[in-house]
Amino acid sequence: MTTADKRWYLFDVNPSTPPAFEVASGEAFTLEVRGAFADVQDIRTVPTPFTPACDGHPLAPIAGPVRVRGAKPGDAIVVELLEITPHGEGKTAILRDFGVLRREFGEPWALSCPVKDGRAWFGGRIPIALNPNLGTVSTMPTEGYKPAYAGPYGGDFDQKDVRAGSRVHLPVMVDGALLFFADPHAAISDGIITGTGVECDATVRARVELQQGRKLDRPILEVDDTVQVLGFGPTVELATEDAARGAVEWFVGRTGMDRREAYMLLSIVGELRIGTSPRPVMAARLIIPRHVIDAAAGA
Repeated sequence: MTTADKRWYLFDVNPSTPPAFEVASGEAFTLEVRGAFADVQDIRTVPTPFTPACDGHPLAPIAGPVRVRGAKPGDAIVVELLEITPHGEGKTAILRDFGVLRREFGEPWALSCPVKDGRAWFGGRIPIALNPNLGTVSTMPTEGYKPAYAGPYGGDFDQKDVRAGSRVHLPVMVDGALLFFADPHAAISDGIITGTGVECDATVRARVELQQGRKLDRPILEVDDTVQVLGFGPTVELATEDAARGAVEWFVGRTGMDRREAYMLLSIVGELRIGTSPRPVMAARLIIPRHVIDAAAGA
């Protein structure tokens, strides 16, 4: 198993970024992933996210990239998240002019949430069950990664179910895939109304599988007994539309079902979830029970 040195590229990864190391298909590796606020001393100094003033600010350091031996554009990789171990001084916050209620809570405010005794302690006093998660799992876009954005490559999609035991399918867009992680959480919800969960450092152990020649146009998650299809767009409506369309197309391709029937069936059994808080690119996913996929494929 390969373990990375502590190397983070703050908002500066692109196809020419030197990889932290290289792995072969089927190889496990470990990355130490810094929390979003690890290098922030005073939350009041953080500009409004997704504005020019925030460019280059030390939020959510990136761990990696990891080069996948033999990966080429037109392939896909599957990232199996084996363990996500949160540690350290967790923190949650209201960022300046950010979040669902940004007009009501416009001023920055941070609260310590220590990770200890198998819990995250909100304000040091209210225990929260751990739900370790990675906000960012991504291959490298051809144009380089725009910090905290998301898209077909993955990126900062902030989906609650990207946790230990999940498998994240991603398209390869550049030689070597250049996989990277960022934005770990000790606990997080779908929707993330303030824009932050319990932000913390984490040790992540993962395994990557290369699937040569597999065409993939978006991230797909396998979690427990579900397949989850992601979609993106500049609004919640367009992100959910993209997720729904992607799910219908994936389901038809997998089962051979009539497209109209697939659309109707997914309206009955599918569960739609919003991941990211309000931002220029929203992310959503449609959750499909695996037993329905199997039944439709065999019908």
